[in-house]
Amino acid sequence: MKLDKNSAQYKALLLGTLCAVCGLLLSVVNTITAPIIAENALATVKASLEQIYPGANFKDVTADLISQDETGLVDGIYEAEGKGYVFTLHGVGYNSNGFTFMVGFDNDGKVSGYTALEQQETSGIGARAFEDEYISTITSLTSSDPVPLLSGATLTSTAVQKGIDAAKAIFNNMQGISYDPNAAPAAPEPEGTLPLGEEDFSKNDVTIEEVSNDGTTAVYQCTAKGFEGTNEAFVTVNVAEGKIEMISITAFGDTVGVGDAATSDSALAAYQGAGIDAVIDATTGASFTSRSVRAMAAAALNTAAGKDPSGMNGGDLPAEGTLGSEDFSENEVICRVWSNIDSSAYVYKCSAKGFEGTNKATITVNKDKGTIVSIAVDEFGDTTGVGDAATADAELAKFEGASLDSAIDATSGASLTSKSLRAMAAAALQAAGN
Repeated sequence: MKLDKNSAQYKALLLGTLCAVCGLLLSVVNTITAPIIAENALATVKASLEQIYPGANFKDVTADLISQDETGLVDGIYEAEGKGYVFTLHGVGYNSNGFTFMVGFDNDGKVSGYTALEQQETSGIGARAFEDEYISTITSLTSSDPVPLLSGATLTSTAVQKGIDAAKAIFNNMQGISYDPNAAPAAPEPEGTLPLGEEDFSKNDVTIEEVSNDGTTAVYQCTAKGFEGTNEAFVTVNVAEGKIEMISITAFGDTVGVGDAATSDSALAAYQGAGIDAVIDATTGASFTSRSVRAMAAAALNTAAGKDPSGMNGGDLPAEGTLGSEDFSENEVICRVWSNIDSSAYVYKCSAKGFEGTNKATITVNKDKGTIVSIAVDEFGDTTGVGDAATADAELAKFEGASLDSAIDATSGASLTSKSLRAMAAAALQAAGN
């Protein structure tokens, strides 16, 4: 039967024939181009894959195996022929932008490599999950081992752990390796395992100021950098025993609902009776805030013992600087010539504000040498039994021979009285030099 070219039947048959031909042509084109596309796609990640298996022949088996991923965390699966498999994965840690990484398994199940592909986690915190120490931890595992978390980077390492677990599920199923998929991740190694006097708090930027000190009990106002901001506290120390009596948080700069676990009554109670040799465990989930509290505790204990708050100096508290560079603007110093013993020795009567009141002293200066000969305290306006420690003979002897280029250590427990004496000494030296 001859069909009319204008009939619906003819047009339908023609359209069907054209579709079949186009489909055939597309199939042929796809057959030719698919391997090329796949090869090009593999080439874009090959450099990364070779970080785990240098020089290996890789095959992209993602399409064959991705259906086994129930988590949605696996991005790609690549076979290193004769060696093992590499999984590319993604996760979200503390930084909401997330990160990508890869992990490899040898055919026998040993972790062959682990590294970040792209990450913007916070330096010193989440970023530690992609640094050498944690990389060594991961590469010491097998596909049967639970992934340990990282203290101080719990959110990021938890995301890493979930991604690796997703890869393990696929790999172990392929290789017929039995393991417990529900095994809990190993707990992170706790911080705070060193005595307060041995921990490194250099990154906490601790400040400390003596509020009161009656010779038995001292109160210090301290600040220390935590996770997001600065935390502040009053630390009360039994000076005679070198023990903390109480810590009271006065300002909290970290994450509410997270870091404040380290400032709870039960967490702070751990410091009661603690000395510089005490080990205070970090608060789980609030390691950075906990560290800031330990830093303030250590600074207070060191200060009460007459040591550098950082613990790096075994001697007296250091002065703020040399006599000529220290800021004495708050001491309201007055210094005038009292007598001129000879052409070189000048005697000055000076006064300076201390902790509670004004202290006065007679200061003799060798004008030719620009050095102090002696200091004698005439009037003491601070707390008896506390500030007068700075006026003891041994403390005043520190000034003998001092010039404006000298740094005079503060007196432990009497820092403000000590500063008033330094202020008067500096004023007398400056006057003698004019």
